[in-house]
Amino acid sequence: FRRVFVAPQGFALVAADYSQIELRILAHLSEDPRLIEVLRSSGDVHAMVAASIYGVAPDQVSYEQRAVAKMVAYGLSYGMETYGLATRLGVTNEEAEAILSAFFSAFPGLKGYRERVIQEARERGYTTTLLGRRRYLPELNSANRALRQGAERQAMNAPTQGLAADIFKMALVALDRELGDGKARLVLQIHDEVVVEAPITDARAVADIVRTTLANVIELAVPLVVNVGIGSNWAEARL
Repeated sequence: FRRVFVAPQGFALVAADYSQIELRILAHLSEDPRLIEVLRSSGDVHAMVAASIYGVAPDQVSYEQRAVAKMVAYGLSYGMETYGLATRLGVTNEEAEAILSAFFSAFPGLKGYRERVIQEARERGYTTTLLGRRRYLPELNSANRALRQGAERQAMNAPTQGLAADIFKMALVALDRELGDGKARLVLQIHDEVVVEAPITDARAVADIVRTTLANVIELAVPLVVNVGIGSNWAEARL
């Protein structure tokens, strides 16, 4: 599908997106020292998370262990519970519970944050992002268990996904300002990805501007990592 988005003659497309932004936001919000340490390093993040969970060296992590760690890490930002993890991994609830327990043992700050954000939302009636945007969740005090649990997942999700959205909106504004009135211009934004059209001769310089701008739009406890590619069409720029 991305191959149908083609740069005009003499131009290239520069595509950029944030790497593991939800996990990086979780590290900042939870202040978990081990997760912060992992995300400040330059290695394979998911392999290092898996190494912490399974108690092995990063270079000894199997493909399956890395996949499980990645699933859990991303699932937490969406408020995923035991049943959801079991369904996604195709394992029993008991096995999923053991995986979650090992994850929280390796990164206890995440469990504390998870419990704290739900409790605070229940008391206030809303969650808030780091930049102050609120989401009201009256169902947190519902007598209906299903509604209450759904609101708890939303309470976990909103500060993380909300801040990711805030960051990207600020990044778009900053990038538009940095590109100025030159020949490079923003042409597309989808989810947490941005596509810029630039003259081929300027494409690498524009890629550097995009990377620097997106990476420095906000200061967190861990660095924001930006993937950037250049191509004649959107698919090539994503390779």
